[in-house]
Amino acid sequence: MKNLATYKNDICLIAGSGLFVNEVANYLNFKKLLGQIIIINENKILKKNFKNNYDQFNIKNLEKIISFIKSKNLKKIIIIGYVDLPPLNKINLSIKTKLIISKDIFLNNINDQSKILKKYLLNNKLNLLSQKKLLKEMLVTRNDEYVHKENKKIVTQLTKKKVFIRKLYSMNIGQSFIFNGDRLIAMEDIFGTNDMITRIGKISSKFNNLIFVKSKKYDQIDEIDFPVIGLETLKLLIKYKFRVICLFKNDILISEKEKFLKQIKTNKISLLVM
Repeated sequence: MKNLATYKNDICLIAGSGLFVNEVANYLNFKKLLGQIIIINENKILKKNFKNNYDQFNIKNLEKIISFIKSKNLKKIIIIGYVDLPPLNKINLSIKTKLIISKDIFLNNINDQSKILKKYLLNNKLNLLSQKKLLKEMLVTRNDEYVHKENKKIVTQLTKKKVFIRKLYSMNIGQSFIFNGDRLIAMEDIFGTNDMITRIGKISSKFNNLIFVKSKKYDQIDEIDFPVIGLETLKLLIKYKFRVICLFKNDILISEKEKFLKQIKTNKISLLVM
């Protein structure tokens, strides 16, 4: 990937919902990388802050979105935020595109929509940028680690389980897990990370050593749905008296990173970076 300095407002941000989208838009704009915003899920904050630089489309009109991007002479795309993707048969596509996608369906890739979308964009001579590379300043690093003195024993025990945790992620069953000491007690489902934390949090009095672990799945691509953790999740972990947050180096983006790390240090919670 080229150095960021070589870009000149030539990135199209395809925006879903969530606060992280606005943060990324501000970051790209500050770096003079942002060329255009396309909103495909309702995002009032983004509309307010970038009212002169966005257009809104329905994701069902995918080919219209592609044509619009090309009309702006943009070839680089980054996708950020939650997007409610409809079934493939509900998306308005030309016969040519259907033939391309049909091949992926035949190859049993239908459940991996992100890879299908990436291939589709490449076929249209558009470059889907890696969130990991473009937003590398937001990645969790070893320097972000902080261990509170009351959690040192838990952190030491957890570090010894690194191989086991990696094997857990190789199964591609979720991005987030909750342990109580040595025991796995919850995993993320279709309702998301914060719902899982809240479910365990409501019975947190039964547990003494709650640990939250988050990383990317084994075959998850860096361009779409790269794992993000932010203040909303951290507040829940603090509320329910979790002892340790475990993140894998360079596999997680931290939203509002400076504030996030400050909150870690001002509460009795530790951040372990594996």
